[in-house]
Amino acid sequence: MPISLQAKLLRALQEKSVTPIGSHIAIPVDVRVIATTNRNMVEEIKQGNFREDLYYRLNVFPLSTLSLSERPLDIIPISTVLIERHCRKKEDIPNLSTTARDLLINYTWPGNVRELENVIQRALVLSDGTTINSEDIIID
Repeated sequence: MPISLQAKLLRALQEKSVTPIGSHIAIPVDVRVIATTNRNMVEEIKQGNFREDLYYRLNVFPLSTLSLSERPLDIIPISTVLIERHCRKKEDIPNLSTTARDLLINYTWPGNVRELENVIQRALVLSDGTTINSEDIIID
């Protein structure tokens, strides 16, 4: 996020109001911000890429999550939800074979859930419609 936009966001959060483009009247806002990043924000601040005051405004309740590869027990439940999401009819939902499950669990998932979703979508296209097998799982 450019520094100029960071200043505008900080101002909106502090003043709890925004001024629409072309207007001179501030509109009150009541917002909650959930921000996420895969960058080391302390380093970004040191390098001048992120405003320290905005960081502390946003860092009220920090949460850290584990990568998907650090949560292998979550891979199959997430895969199941993704399969259901991408199937039009409930009766068309294929099962994951044991070998497909093992392949998904043992992969490192550097792209996390987004990568898993892409793999699941490909597997749905390649599967026979009733079972997703290991040969249907194509990982980049």
